[in-house]
Amino acid sequence: MQQLLGIGVVVMVLADAYVGVRLLLLARRTRALPELCFGLSFVALGVVGYPLSIVARNAAMAGTPIPGLLPVALAFQDLASLTMCVATWQTFRPRDRWPWGVVALSSVFFAFSLVGDSLAAGSWAFRDGGPWYELGFWTRASAYVWAAVESGRYWLKMKRRLGLGLADAAVVDRFRLWAISSLAISCAFPIFYVGRLLSENVATSVPVLAATSVAGLISGATVFLAFVPPAAYLARVRARASTS
Repeated sequence: MQQLLGIGVVVMVLADAYVGVRLLLLARRTRALPELCFGLSFVALGVVGYPLSIVARNAAMAGTPIPGLLPVALAFQDLASLTMCVATWQTFRPRDRWPWGVVALSSVFFAFSLVGDSLAAGSWAFRDGGPWYELGFWTRASAYVWAAVESGRYWLKMKRRLGLGLADAAVVDRFRLWAISSLAISCAFPIFYVGRLLSENVATSVPVLAATSVAGLISGATVFLAFVPPAAYLARVRARASTS
């Protein structure tokens, strides 16, 4: 049952790996910061950080904890969220200065979160819970909430332009898909948090796996369509726009 419910997580991991690597290769050619940051974010979260955290929690639950694995997993998740903040800033508000403050403050919070608990414990360890964990957790969540808000705002803006014939339907749809993907990941955070409070091991909780599986399926599918859309899908998007 747990393996079946985890299929959405697998879809998200595969989509993040495929899209992330493609974006990193694109950034290597173009030297563009948004592509680099999006690519790093997908790989750091979906390919490394989240899977490692599952392994770390399952190992701890089985009584065979792997020293240092959870801090490493959370550090990669922090990197993913931080690069997502930079990508959101450079994509949607490149001329504004205040997002720099968001990135700087997030960096400080992530550093405090990782280092604070280790100093309190007297070793490079990280308790799976407590105030330092909470600081990092909700800072990570805020990065995806911001991405969802900015992409949703821009989608509505571009949708109005589309109605006037001033925008490409495929580009408008890409912002819609990115808003949905970011929103799905944003919803996964409070679901995971509630699961931590109500279950003995959140990594094997059936309700949490079911909810995160749905979020993973939505996020993985929309990320793929937003960044690597098949030609048939683009044709359908443009045909729908021309008849509306």
